Amino acid sequence: MRPTLARRLLLALLLAFGLVWLALMARQFLAATDQQDFDRNVQALADSMLASIATLENAAEARAVVAATSTLVNNGYRSNQAQGAVLMELRDREGRRLFLSPEGGQATLHGYAGLVRDGLLQGRRYRVYQGQGERWTLLVAAPLQDPWWIVKAMSGGLTMDMLFAFPFVLLPVWLAVRGGLRPLQKLSSLIAARAPGDLAPLDFEARHAELQPLAGALEHMLAQVRLKLAREHGFVQDAAHELRTPMAVISTQAHVLAQSGDAGQRALAAQRMQHAIARASHLVGQLLDLAEVDNRQTAAASEIDLAQFLRSELATMVPAAEARSIELSLEAPDVARARLDIRAFQSILHNLVNNALAYVHERGQVRVELQQQAGALRLSVADDGPGIPPEQHELVFERFYRGKTHDQPGAGLGLAIVRQAAARLRGSVALGAGIGGKGCRFDVTLAP
Repeated sequence: MRPTLARRLLLALLLAFGLVWLALMARQFLAATDQQDFDRNVQALADSMLASIATLENAAEARAVVAATSTLVNNGYRSNQAQGAVLMELRDREGRRLFLSPEGGQATLHGYAGLVRDGLLQGRRYRVYQGQGERWTLLVAAPLQDPWWIVKAMSGGLTMDMLFAFPFVLLPVWLAVRGGLRPLQKLSSLIAARAPGDLAPLDFEARHAELQPLAGALEHMLAQVRLKLAREHGFVQDAAHELRTPMAVISTQAHVLAQSGDAGQRALAAQRMQHAIARASHLVGQLLDLAEVDNRQTAAASEIDLAQFLRSELATMVPAAEARSIELSLEAPDVARARLDIRAFQSILHNLVNNALAYVHERGQVRVELQQQAGALRLSVADDGPGIPPEQHELVFERFYRGKTHDQPGAGLGLAIVRQAAARLRGSVALGAGIGGKGCRFDVTLAP
């Protein structure tokens, strides 16, 4: 019972035919119940009869013509099961009645020359018209039909016509839809026949304008998946390469600790091994941070005072700044309440400030600013360090990229984490000149 396009097409056509049937019925009903149009038909019948007997001088001949016409008209009424009968009364120049339709019994028609008026005959409403000629006077009385009879009379014939026309409309539409769905079925077959890891282009030419967006979207999706897999493959290779160095150092120094009998060598080996372990631990921590902010499932947001949060977080970094006589300052409002993913925001703050503390010279400055306007947040971290050449401004946000103009240790993941965390918070990060035109300034803007 799943929905299908064929069933939907059939139902749509049935609905369309039903609406057309209603529209035609309404049009015909309005036309049939239009009294002005009805009166014109009565007048036209009487005038045509008068014209046909105008040249007749013999009363018997005129009476025969009117009688034959009356019989013909009322036979049509009876065959259509119409209510009542059309009454015709013929009078001569002196006003003597020469003929009255048998259905009229003993009734007498009353009218006004050239006018149509209401009449009540045999308990039924009639419209009576009196036509006046040189020799003859003809009165025609036509019964007004009940509206429901009109609906019933029209619906039968119209319904049969619509049912007869339906297959002739359905067939070409069905063929058009079936032919139009064939390229979609071909596309489905191409996708179903692929191996699980096949991400090559579809090689499908969408000639139909309606299929081009779908084919283009699929090609774009495959290209994105290929790019993502390539980046993840490169990421794994880079991570393994970065971890290989500290692991090799640990292995070497562990061997020295195990084999050397010299206390000095053992102490130096232990120091080097501790340094390698710290480096590997830092790299693993950054990899975990990057994996967390890379996760498409956004963590639940929390309400927090960011100004107080910054003061608390920066307080933990003061010892590292004081060790190199670096001035670490904060400019923020007294209170700045916001609702966001605290863990992602913390990753941004720590990576930017730690980068600045690592690269700025001794007795330098690192300034953290927080601004809040119309619900939007801007976190800025600026320093007066050596800075980053303009040609590297985009590259520094790539994973494992490390500039060539510094000698600080690191894996090149900090700024990649910042950009990914900002994207997770529906924000962006920009790099510009730092304090006094020197160093770097990172502006992270978060939308409300």
